[in-house]
Order: sequence, then structure tokens, then C-alpha cells
Amino acid sequence: MPIALDFFLKYGYAIVLLWVLTEQLGIPIPSTPLLLTAGTLGATHQLNLPLVWAAALVGSLIADTVWYIFGQRYGSAVVRLMCRLSLESSACVRKTEGYFTQRGAAALLVAKFIPGLGAVAAPIAGQLGMGFGKFLLFDAGGVLLWAVTVTLGGYFFGDILRHNPGALSWTLHFFGV
Repeated sequence: MPIALDFFLKYGYAIVLLWVLTEQLGIPIPSTPLLLTAGTLGATHQLNLPLVWAAALVGSLIADTVWYIFGQRYGSAVVRLMCRLSLESSACVRKTEGYFTQRGAAALLVAKFIPGLGAVAAPIAGQLGMGFGKFLLFDAGGVLLWAVTVTLGGYFFGDILRHNPGALSWTLHFFGV
């Protein structure tokens, strides 16, 4: 077995937790490919998907709580700082605050699926004075929805590959055309 795969199988849950935590804190290392991989390994029963979801949940909730507190304490300055790093900084502040103001806590349920909103939803929730309990409930729901959706996508793909190993080459030819 390749050493990287062996390492991931041995420390997979800790890797998922730290990777998601790092991404949610603002380091641009996408966790979606990692969750897809974990889902694929779940299809072969090498990883337990509920433990993967728990690791993603804990990592994301830690980071989002930090951003929520920063948003509460420093207000829109945090959102402006995060948006300044994006390509459309002035539009970013207006769009994300407007989206969150219109949809309230429900925005947290879909934030991880929308590029840009996932990064600023927690500080906006803190800035707008959302109660911490309500924030945690909706944020946890959104994180679980995101993690379950992505890992089940990987699980489905892994299940197809397990039953038909030639499917990957067929898929690559299809996308090549």
C-alpha cells in the first residue's frame, strides 16, 4: 500500500479535522477534494463516514466560532479585511452582508456551498448580533449538510470504481471528448 494512503488511513480523521480547520481559518487549501477522497475511502469501508463528518464538524465549528467572536468584537472591519483579499473587495462586502441580512440564520445552512460566503458568514453573524446558540445550531447544520453532501459524492464515485474499476478510464475519455 502506498505510504501516503497508509498515512491517510491511519490519521484520516485528524487530517480531516485539521485540514477543514485550517481552510476555515482562511488558509486557501480547499477541503472539498479531501472530503471527496474520504468519501471514496468510506465506500471501501476503510474510513467511517460519520467519524469523517464529526471531524469536519469540529474543525469547522472551531474556526467559525473564532470568526464569529472576531465579527462580534470588531464588526464590519473583519468582513472588509477578508473581502480585501478577494478580487472584488467593495462588491464582496455589499453582496455578502446583503445576502446574510436578507436570509438571516438560514444563510449559514448554505454558506459552505457558496464561494466567498462560507468565509465571511461567521463574522457577519457575529457582527449582526446573532445569538451564539442560534449561530452554533445553524452553522453546525450547514457544515453537516456540506460535509455529508461532499463525502457522499465521493462515496458514490468510490462505489462505482469498486464495482467497475474501468469506469475511471471511461470517465476520463468521456470528459476528454
